[in-house]
Amino acid sequence: MKIGNLEKPTYNHIREIFISLIEELSGSRPITEDLWSSISDEETREKIIKEFVRRMEQAYSFEIVLKESLKDREGSVESVAGELYHVFSTMFLVEAINSKLRAGQGNIEI
Repeated sequence: MKIGNLEKPTYNHIREIFISLIEELSGSRPITEDLWSSISDEETREKIIKEFVRRMEQAYSFEIVLKESLKDREGSVESVAGELYHVFSTMFLVEAINSKLRAGQGNIEI
């Protein structure tokens, strides 16, 4: 699936961006099975999520809307990465459809 020339990134790519951001903003590289709540403090976790969203919006030129804050989400780092990927994938799909409609393409292939 594409938006213009931009391919939808894989889960592993999104996950690696997220893990790298955790390392960058918390100072240590997490193990994906670690509890998300064990990563630094609430403020840092919120910064990680906001920076992830900002970078994805900048790279893909569409708004990512989270229905709730993920800073206190229960579960592992991997589960938060999965939630972010799910939201990103949904928004990517919507934007791919919208871009084809704007371009006047009647045949929308997903």
